[in-house]
Amino acid sequence: MEPHLLERAREALAGWQRGDVSALEPLLDPAVELLWWEPTEWDCHGREAVLAPLRDRARRGPGRARVELIEVGDDALVVGGTRGVREEPEMGAASRTLVVFRDGKVISMRQFRGRDEALDAARQRRGAEE
Repeated sequence: MEPHLLERAREALAGWQRGDVSALEPLLDPAVELLWWEPTEWDCHGREAVLAPLRDRARRGPGRARVELIEVGDDALVVGGTRGVREEPEMGAASRTLVVFRDGKVISMRQFRGRDEALDAARQRRGAEE
């Protein structure tokens, strides 16, 4: 992944954790999708629809998790917060998101139940592209 893009992603996520949702806006493609691990009413299509739940979470208070970014190809990251949760100390907070970029913008954010599931999906995605 291009170092500049990775740094922009880190900065935007750090801003969001401080409650600054506007830090994410420049990274999101107008047609971005935010999808749960299975179809649900929580799925969001379009930048404004994606930003709405992110704003809601930010209003509830700043994030306290350390954000983990794992590069999974030239155009994708697996993102998740780690918190040392007692029940899952090796994973911290369980869910992870596979974030896919095109032309420097996020086009897809897909939630998964855990780190391994997200990494498996990233490997399958890369295999399908080859």
